[in-house]
Amino acid sequence: MIVQRTTSLLAILAVVACALFILSKSTNTTFETVSHVKFGPSRYIPTKFPSFEDIRHPFRPAAHEPPEQAHSTSGESKWFSDWKWLHPFSSSITLDEHRTVLPPLPERPPVYTFYEPNSKYDEAQEKADGQLLLAWRRAWYAKGFRPVVLSRAEAMKNPLYEEVQRRELKPELEQDFFKWLAWGHMGSGLFADWLCFPMARYDDPIFLYLRAGAIPTHITRFETLDRALFAGEKTRINDAIKFAIQDPRDGASSILSVIPPEFFAVEQSNALAYYSQSVVTASYPQLAEKYASDAAAGRQALAELIDAHLHTTFLNSFPSGFTVLKPIPDHTTALVEPAMHLAQALSKCPSSELPGPCPPNRPNCQPCNSKSRSVSISQPKSFNNASDIYTIGVLPHPLTLITLQRGSDEVDTAYIRRETTRDPWLAEVTTELVGANRAGSTRVVAFKEVVAGEEYAHRTFWMTVETLLAKEGEDLPSTLVSELSWNFGFKVDTEDAEDDAKKFQDEAKEQPSLVKEYELIAKARNWLHDQPNRVGLRNIAEAWNLADIEVWRFVQAYRARSVVERQRWEKEEQNFLGARVD
Repeated sequence: MIVQRTTSLLAILAVVACALFILSKSTNTTFETVSHVKFGPSRYIPTKFPSFEDIRHPFRPAAHEPPEQAHSTSGESKWFSDWKWLHPFSSSITLDEHRTVLPPLPERPPVYTFYEPNSKYDEAQEKADGQLLLAWRRAWYAKGFRPVVLSRAEAMKNPLYEEVQRRELKPELEQDFFKWLAWGHMGSGLFADWLCFPMARYDDPIFLYLRAGAIPTHITRFETLDRALFAGEKTRINDAIKFAIQDPRDGASSILSVIPPEFFAVEQSNALAYYSQSVVTASYPQLAEKYASDAAAGRQALAELIDAHLHTTFLNSFPSGFTVLKPIPDHTTALVEPAMHLAQALSKCPSSELPGPCPPNRPNCQPCNSKSRSVSISQPKSFNNASDIYTIGVLPHPLTLITLQRGSDEVDTAYIRRETTRDPWLAEVTTELVGANRAGSTRVVAFKEVVAGEEYAHRTFWMTVETLLAKEGEDLPSTLVSELSWNFGFKVDTEDAEDDAKKFQDEAKEQPSLVKEYELIAKARNWLHDQPNRVGLRNIAEAWNLADIEVWRFVQAYRARSVVERQRWEKEEQNFLGARVD
């Protein structure tokens, strides 16, 4: 009897051992494809699932959801900022399938400027100055900085202000001291003249260097920019001011001439454009003449010129043009049309009547001329990982895509499960990126990095279909239009794009299939937002397309957080000149 029991026990142990062995092998196989994703942040992907602890303790207590963070909701979007954002599925982190994990917001180093209105109050000139300051704010914000306009009020709060006031200084030198006092009061960061603009790609080495923070031992300045841009830490800034106060040389007109060279680290860069009076006179004589006759009109024209230069620089940064992803070409022309309108607006050449087509730091740029050089706009199925192409993508909710593919709103559970493939949108978009035979989790990770990863975010723009136009003649949402200028750093003129949209709609009326697509998109949007009786069908579509719905929610939350971040910053700066979009 004992022998029989022993034999039975050994048999049971053998079966359990085999089962554990199979589980461990299947676990490794499941995530083998994920570990092969060739992206830097892929190290955040878990390599064991389920974990050995989960196997040992399958009935462990449930974990609590992570606490809600401040400013983490907007409309239907909810997000949780965490370094685990590249986990394939957010719900495993947040324990809430409607709460998306996003990467922590990158810190925006402050860039300060100093502005004082003309002693002779001129309403027209102050309005023109406001336009210039607005352009300055937009350009620096788009490069990942937090622009702040200072005045004498900040200078007066610096403990060194009274000591400067006791000195008899030339007006120009005194004004220079006030700028540095204001900067020294605010603390570490950049200090830029309000006519100094970032005029290069987001990933230019100098911007990477400046976003990393100032070096503690020196104040960084740029040889070709005179006094237009500095970077430093608070202690070093105020040490330089103290030294300059003790030794204000006779005849000095700049604080730079009374601070010893050993305080500075000198850098070289052609990524910044400084529109000083001397530069304007030498490079843009027509603009200089306008300045001389009417200062307000001259500054208004300068603001328009700088905006055009920023746009030209953007176009030069992507010489191969734009791609508007159209992963499922059949029945999705209306779906991608908003992205086409945006690409057309971005590819539109700045005015040819400007006094100078190129910025001062890049006199040999490639001016955009719609007559001789058109900007390419293509519609590939898959994302092309090329740094000289700007990509625009529109993501449909799975239910929206299902109705478009069927060509009818007569969709039910049986149709979804029997007649549709899983995650078709993401599978097509990531084919060129990760290959054709990859698991959905791999594709989700790769796509999230394309949307929000440091290497890709500045050369892609993503939207969700359900927040855009869905019927004939409907314009791009005003919130999106407002966001575009801050995202790209210059005004994005959508008027012509809207004219193109109306023209497209007129043509679409002659194509019943396009009209039908718009009707289906509108119906799907209503299902998602307004019709409770469709909730079950929505849930089935989402459950059948776990990867597609994951990236849809990710993009929706990522766009919403971007708007919330900018609106909070605008609210903080709303009382200062040049803070609002007119």
